[in-house]
Formats: sequence, structure tokens, C-alpha cells
Amino acid sequence: MENTTIKEVGVFLVGSRKSGTTSLANFLNSHIDVSLSKIKEPNFFSGSNSLDINTYHSLFDWSKKIQLDASTEYTALLKNTYQIAKAIHSYNRNAKIIYLVRNPIDRIISHYRMTYERGDVANSLDESIIVNKLLIDCSKYYSQIKIYIALFGRSNIEVIKTEDLNNIEYEDKLINFLDLQTKFDRSILTDNAADSDYRMPKSIDFILTNKIYQYIKSSFPKSVTEFVKSRYYHSRNKNMSITLNTTTKRFIKQELLPEMKGFQSIVDFDITDWIDTLEKL
Repeated sequence: MENTTIKEVGVFLVGSRKSGTTSLANFLNSHIDVSLSKIKEPNFFSGSNSLDINTYHSLFDWSKKIQLDASTEYTALLKNTYQIAKAIHSYNRNAKIIYLVRNPIDRIISHYRMTYERGDVANSLDESIIVNKLLIDCSKYYSQIKIYIALFGRSNIEVIKTEDLNNIEYEDKLINFLDLQTKFDRSILTDNAADSDYRMPKSIDFILTNKIYQYIKSSFPKSVTEFVKSRYYHSRNKNMSITLNTTTKRFIKQELLPEMKGFQSIVDFDITDWIDTLEKL
């Protein structure tokens, strides 16, 4: 994975959404030999950002040994995954792929909360699962990752369970997988935003990034700003419903139980509890 005169991003953290990818990306970026793209999710190979190859390459520090693209869109809608994976493979057939996964039901709920808080949906979780294919597709771990395995080979794929991120053995696995010569200076700190923080509506994003707002916010203790945010969200999200009716449970079980059984056959960690939960729906 040494840099050559030909620029090639060598590592792709492809998902899944709401599984702690931001925490993992920041952890990897803390290593002296890793450069995370300046835009955390450039989505270059999915085509959702209008970047040319030179602009894409300008997002990385090429003095580092490893350049890291952490775009969860690369395993989002299943209908798009093959074309995205094929595009990455055409660009760098020796790329290494990291796939972070989480209990599929927890992931769906977290994903729903984020989209609701951002104003992307106004429906209940039941209704959203039926109309928003993304909520289910992002939990189709087996169908998603087997596409990458077919192209890159199993040895170039590292699959990690969110719950295991803080285990030292996984830090060692990442060091070996990425062929790093030195250890990380700190431990992985998981901080799933949809569970530990609140998302503001897109309509006021411009206010939150305003320097005046940032200055005012910094003038107050964090405990005060967190209290204000929590009260705001309690009021705004009082109608949010995350209950599942019988029909939706049956749909989730039909869609995801085969996925988890297939996924178990290709990973070296136990997901029996995930399968049991789905079987009991």
C-alpha cells in the first residue's frame, strides 16, 4: 500500500450507516500514517458529489502512507452497490475495504431517528420502513458485502461489529489489516451521533455553521448548551414514533433474517443474538 507516482486511494470505509463509521474514521485518521479525506464522505464513486478525479485526490494528504475514503453511501441502496463497488475496483483493484456493522434493528431505529430529526421524514417508523427502502437496505449486510468480496477477495475485506470497536484485539486487527508499522496513540471512542447527540433540521444548517453562532455557543458551558438542545428536541420530536406493528415486524423479519444467516457464514464473530431477535419478531 505504499504510495507511488500514480495516486490511488487505498482504503475505503464503506458503511454501514449509523454504525459508528464517523468514530472509526476519526480513530483511523489519528494514526500518523493515515489521511482521511477533508470531506469525511466524498461519495466520489457513487457520483452524488460532482467531483472530478483531481478534486477528489486533492482531499487527501499524499505524504501519508494511506488515504482513507469513509463514504457510507457505498453500501446504502442495494441497487447501486454493484456499480459503486465496480467503480472502486476499476480505480484500484488492490484497495482494502472496511465494513462496520451493528445490530440491524438498532441500526434501523438510529437511522430513522436521524432522518426524522433532520426533517427528511415526518412519518412513523412503521410507515418509513415501508416507503423508505434505504432503512432496510443499509441493514442488508450480507447482500452488500458479498458484492465487495466477489470483486476484491475476502482477504481484502475487514468486517467489524460496532460493539467490538473498543476491544484491543480489533485495534491490532486493523494494524495488521492496513499493514501499519506503529500502533495508534489512543483507543477507539465510539460516539454514534443519532444515539448520543441531536441532529438539527437541514433548513437551519446555515445558522449552525455561522461563526457568530459558534462564538455565542462557545460562551456557554457545555452543560447549558446540551440542556437547551435536549429541551428543543424533546419538544420537536414528541410525535416521533419508533414502535413497530405486527405487519412491519413481519416485513423486517422476511427481509433481514436470511441476510443475517448468510452474513454469519462469512464473518468470524457471533451474531446469534441478532438472528434470535429477528426470529422472535
